Amino acid sequence: MQVITPSSPPAVLHALGNVSRALRAWQFYPKGHPSRKNSILKAHLSLQRALDGNDLSLLCGRGGFSLPNGEPLQDGMHIAASLSFELFARRAQKITFLRDLFQEDLLDFIRVVSLPPDAIQEAGGLERVMGEHGIRTIWANEFDLAAIGGKRREIESRGVVPPGLDEIEGADLEFPVTPEPSAPSAGDADPEQALHALLSRLSTTVDEDIYPMLARQGIICCETLMARHEPTAVLPLAELFAQHTADPGRGKKIMAVARFGLEQLAAQEEFLEFVLESLGAVNGVSPRGALALVAAGGQATLNRAVEKMALTDNPAVRKKLIQLLGRQGESAVASILPMLNDNRWYVARNLAAILGDIGSRAAVPELENCLRHSDGRVAKETIRSLAKIGGRQAEEAIIAILRSTDAALWPQAIASLGGMKSRKALAVLLQIVCDDDRFLQNLPLKCDALAAIAMIGDRQATPRLVRLLEGRHLLARSRWTQFKVAIAATLARLDDGRALPALKKKARGSGELARACTEALDAIGRAKD
Repeated sequence: MQVITPSSPPAVLHALGNVSRALRAWQFYPKGHPSRKNSILKAHLSLQRALDGNDLSLLCGRGGFSLPNGEPLQDGMHIAASLSFELFARRAQKITFLRDLFQEDLLDFIRVVSLPPDAIQEAGGLERVMGEHGIRTIWANEFDLAAIGGKRREIESRGVVPPGLDEIEGADLEFPVTPEPSAPSAGDADPEQALHALLSRLSTTVDEDIYPMLARQGIICCETLMARHEPTAVLPLAELFAQHTADPGRGKKIMAVARFGLEQLAAQEEFLEFVLESLGAVNGVSPRGALALVAAGGQATLNRAVEKMALTDNPAVRKKLIQLLGRQGESAVASILPMLNDNRWYVARNLAAILGDIGSRAAVPELENCLRHSDGRVAKETIRSLAKIGGRQAEEAIIAILRSTDAALWPQAIASLGGMKSRKALAVLLQIVCDDDRFLQNLPLKCDALAAIAMIGDRQATPRLVRLLEGRHLLARSRWTQFKVAIAATLARLDDGRALPALKKKARGSGELARACTEALDAIGRAKD
């Protein structure tokens, strides 16, 4: 038996490491992803360089590759060792790469090794599957080059050739594995137990080549669990991926892989429904997990979350969904805007509140339409949201309410303009305060306007407020006293020296107004000190 061993073990380890990376890329990335093609090209080129015109035979073990004489290849990075373990798990004790290694053979070899070990055994073993696929330059469990030569001639005589890389990636080809009729079924391992073992490894590994393989295996377990309608068992993997997407210490590649894993899980409709429904449950998804899952799932997932918020009868779930969508930021706006005209008032109100929490200026035109909603509760929430968003357009929309005839919305508009410290609103607020109302039927509204003026802090209001404070009123004296007490408090907040003479004069009297003016004088004095 002729066996040619490598003259440069480091080059061989590097090449085997690239084959291992190609295997992980093929297992993890979707069809057409550039990483799949690039990894095959890189692995083939590095193997050709390592072979350097020779045949290469290696022993495959659980812990790594060895030379035919039993001498182990010292793989400090354990990347090539991962490939050895995959072959060992598929009952390959030996592997031989021939000097004229074909790229399509390497590609089909990786595709075969990507299959579950049980599927390979049911089809008759790795050697039989590779032979049926027409692989000529890679041989499992064979070192005898003479025997390999005879088997190769037999395969070539059948005219079976593995498809090329462009052919596989450009067409919807099946990858058949014909089970051996007499092979007994080994049965499937319990996916929940397998996932539990994978979680332990995923939580500790920081290897950028091993992590994608483990992640892909975890997703496969989850797909099996979802087929059995067991979404609860899938949740731990989603939580782990969510943790890793926000952990810079694991590196950008692992963070990207974890996010891709979340995308795959979010695409499972039953699992997504379970996650959204469990938001209010004690043992349900965590806020971080839900946030990461919905963010990774993209527009379709956001749409589902918005629909769920609208449809759920569970107040706890609805509250959590409102918080969740608000934390999604601008990405959620496109999903929310189309539903703002929903005929259910509580849906429109909640969506308006979410847009306010997000602070999206792009949502202002649609929110303006909500100000004319038939249910006042929607319009009031919209005013609050516009105030949170701010900006010229939102400010003018709220001021316009005070010029409209819908007085039911005025208190909310006044409070919001005060919170915005809207100087543009000063004129209309003063108009409300100074409006001729001898019996002060609108006293609460006037007091609201005074509170807003105090929050705005514009001293242009001082002269008109002083005149009202100095005025004499014989009708509805109790109401006027309350009104002037509110004026004194506003003047104290404005801290304008022009108000001092009027405040001092009123402070000489007695009663509630005198006390209010004294307190205003003290407040202005403290501010000056």
